[in-house]
Amino acid sequence: MKKFQFRLQKLLWYHQQRQKQAEVRLRQAFMERETVLAERVKIEQEIERTCQLPEQPGHLINVSSRQNVAAHLQLLGRTLTATQEKLKLMDQRLREANQALTEITKDVEGLLHLRAQQFQEHGDEVNRQQQIVLDEVVMRQWSMRDADATASP
Repeated sequence: MKKFQFRLQKLLWYHQQRQKQAEVRLRQAFMERETVLAERVKIEQEIERTCQLPEQPGHLINVSSRQNVAAHLQLLGRTLTATQEKLKLMDQRLREANQALTEITKDVEGLLHLRAQQFQEHGDEVNRQQQIVLDEVVMRQWSMRDADATASP
């Protein structure tokens, strides 16, 4: 009996390669999202530190210092807004990468299932052919025994 061959093996390899690439893209998207999240936390902490003015009640207010703090807070606010927009884009990219991986994984699993099914069918056919050969051998042996038994008396 000939060796099992899956006719769609090259297609399976192609989809498995695509799956690996999709996994890499998903990891990259996740790492980029984590970087943007860390950046957002850093900006929020900077805003929190900047808002804690070292002024004491009853003391004179340094106007230029307050103006500098206000300008710095405005800059941090714009940076935070840009970072939040970037985070939305990273979330979208992460969802798209995850969806692409899911679709490719379904294709790979379908092909793997088909290959396993065909391998099982091939094994069943091999067993059937072996049983036929075995049956023929047994029938020949019985036939030869019967011929010997009738020729001996």
